[in-house]
Amino acid sequence: MKLIKASAALSPLPDVLSHGLVAVSTFGLLSFFCSTSLFLYLTWRLISWHRNSAVKAPTNQFLFLIYNLLLADIQQGLAFLLNITALRNNAILINTPICFAQGWFVSTGDLASSVFITTIAIHTFFSLVKDYRLPTKTFYCVVAADWVFVYLMAAIGPIMHGRGFYGRAKAWCWISDEYSAERLWLHYFWIFICIGSTVVIYAFVLFWMRRMSRSGQISNNAAHGATPLMVLYPLIYTICTAPLAAGRIASLTGADVSLGYFCMAGSLIACNGWLDVLLYASTRAEIVFAELPGEETGLETFAFMGKGHNLGTTTTIQAGGSKSRNRLRRSVDNESMIHLQGMGQIGVKGEVSVVRTDAAQPERGRREKNLSTVDAGADTRMPWDTPSVKSFESMT
Repeated sequence: MKLIKASAALSPLPDVLSHGLVAVSTFGLLSFFCSTSLFLYLTWRLISWHRNSAVKAPTNQFLFLIYNLLLADIQQGLAFLLNITALRNNAILINTPICFAQGWFVSTGDLASSVFITTIAIHTFFSLVKDYRLPTKTFYCVVAADWVFVYLMAAIGPIMHGRGFYGRAKAWCWISDEYSAERLWLHYFWIFICIGSTVVIYAFVLFWMRRMSRSGQISNNAAHGATPLMVLYPLIYTICTAPLAAGRIASLTGADVSLGYFCMAGSLIACNGWLDVLLYASTRAEIVFAELPGEETGLETFAFMGKGHNLGTTTTIQAGGSKSRNRLRRSVDNESMIHLQGMGQIGVKGEVSVVRTDAAQPERGRREKNLSTVDAGADTRMPWDTPSVKSFESMT
């Protein structure tokens, strides 16, 4: 009877919920707005890239993971935004479409956000430590599997127990207290696995970066610039998610967790969306806001607000006298390479201008050289669908 009473409707709201749910709803609204805005922006950019790109290159994998994380954050933000209904009614009503919707979006939003943050951590590990990216089809299958898993875990409860599966869970609608086993095994068990995995993965990446920088295999500047960002990713995720998860687990053990604690923990987890937007859009801006994002997801793409990687050089190759012209620039520490690929059968006539610029001291590190097509070794019949790489020494 105690469990059933705890999941029953609550009217009127006690003062702690009347005030606490205001903060939860506000942060939920902010996360929903920020996540939806960036999601719609990326949707437009992805469509534009695919329509206007002459070469149909695969979407940057990290960008696509961010895109799916935003979709998860939208659902999570919407779940806590729906507490506005409880404030308006001065009651938490059960067996209503709003209660069911809130319970569903809490289940899918919380779990999907955790799953994709962990997937991003795994992708970061393979990109940096192993220098490996999944084949495009396999990558999309992994993303699809993530969503299948999330919705399967959310659907099992309502399928087994019907609409009564969602009731009042202390401060808002979610899985009723009488289904405590389902709370654990369909939801929080996996969230704790995601939290632990994410922390361990980023800790290992930090250890790897420190070891590589000491041995001189990666730039100290790049490693030092990425290190605080590597700390922020798991730290923000854990701070936002762990308090509510811990409170729910404590309730399962019989502890009397106050409504005030749930409002505080709910406010933190409702911040997930806008913090994800701020964190990933600022630290990986070279990918999220790139005019034409390539396939790079390595260490050179880590920088706060897209700044800080200005110690390398930029080499520009421009071919004149032809309607077909391609320019792709990539700047990394101590090395600059030009990749020309997917251009099909082209002919280059006239001159090729090679410009080398040192980002730190442009006046010292600039060289221009005009090469005829004979000097450059161009062959108007040469197939360019195989990647061609030209390397240049840095000027001193």
